[in-house]
Amino acid sequence: MTLSAKQTIQEAKEAFENQIFELAAPLLEKLYNTYTKIPDQTDSPDAAILLSKPPKRFGVKASVKIGIEITSVDPHWYLAYANDNKYGVSLVSELTSRTFDQGIVDDNPIKKVDVPIPQNFIFDGVIGKAKRYESYRSQSKFDEIILICFSDVIWVRNEIFKYGLSAWTDYLLSQAGFPFDKVIFVSPRDYDPAPVQIYDKKTNKNKRPPPYQYPNATITCIQGQPLLTGIDYKLDEKFSGSPLISPRTTPPK
Repeated sequence: MTLSAKQTIQEAKEAFENQIFELAAPLLEKLYNTYTKIPDQTDSPDAAILLSKPPKRFGVKASVKIGIEITSVDPHWYLAYANDNKYGVSLVSELTSRTFDQGIVDDNPIKKVDVPIPQNFIFDGVIGKAKRYESYRSQSKFDEIILICFSDVIWVRNEIFKYGLSAWTDYLLSQAGFPFDKVIFVSPRDYDPAPVQIYDKKTNKNKRPPPYQYPNATITCIQGQPLLTGIDYKLDEKFSGSPLISPRTTPPK
């Protein structure tokens, strides 16, 4: 890989992480009052803010700096499937040609898979970051280090998140002694992506939540096929077929 290619990948990574940061910004302002984002903090951790008017809990400190790590909670097997743009590329090319050259729209989406949503879905996605906390703490003088996590599978307004997953994530992270001061969840594909705080180290939840009501729940994730403009489609029918490209590894049950 050339240096310019590496730079392009890094620039794309930083641009995407900035989008996730901006989704969390309204909640960050509620938690920390006004702040300035530190532009040269882009790795280890991924971002940082300098508080303009620190909340009273920080005492009389004039300068308060918050480190921010950003991560996806989606399973590795799903990310590998969803983001693989090489495997099956010839099939996608044939499908696209058939649609736009011949006007044929198949009932087979490009990709489709059912993703299980157990009570530890978000927990499993963030717990691996715990080992990085101490190195971040020692490298820079952060007053707090928080985690912003996101998903392309589950979203804030989904009932599984609202009535089960959020509370169980808080409980599981508390039981594990997760070291980050706070965890914020955002859903970039939600039509109203309001950020939600799902963990606070200072208010550990020791009381077990009610039984998780969605142990067998799955969410079907689809990358749709090309569609022609000017035609009304019933998307349930158009996405009903088997995917053009199936996962190369068997999704967990």
